[in-house]
Amino acid sequence: MRRLRYLAVAVVIVGYVGCGGDGLKRVPVTGKLTAKGVPIDNATVSFIPLDATLGEGGIGTTDSMGVYVLTGSRRGDVGVVPGQYKVRVSRFMDKDGTILKEFKQADNPHAMETVPAPYSTPDSKMVVTVPEAGGTLDVELPVKLLGKK
Repeated sequence: MRRLRYLAVAVVIVGYVGCGGDGLKRVPVTGKLTAKGVPIDNATVSFIPLDATLGEGGIGTTDSMGVYVLTGSRRGDVGVVPGQYKVRVSRFMDKDGTILKEFKQADNPHAMETVPAPYSTPDSKMVVTVPEAGGTLDVELPVKLLGKK
């Protein structure tokens, strides 16, 4: 009977650790992505942690109105840990001008990035701060998108 209790406790501990429970507080973040005031649809918005910000960051895809909702970039948790993030935005267009909803280089070798550098690169200088309560963080790119539209 005693062994059974130990086994039950061990299963619960292993289950918790196996599920990746990292104990970090995540807050919901949503917002609208625009370029020179125009909503950007089908874009990927990535929040990359800076400095002392913990966690893996977050990622979201914009809808037709440019609205995104962040989830954990690796674990799929809702929201991100409060702190400072670099923002990277990416959106690809096929050679015929069609915006690609899912970009895979192998499937679309002639696709073009429509978000100008540095905003679409790891060197993006755009930084936001996610407050302790989370909330709405609109992202405004100060440039026009590249390509046809």
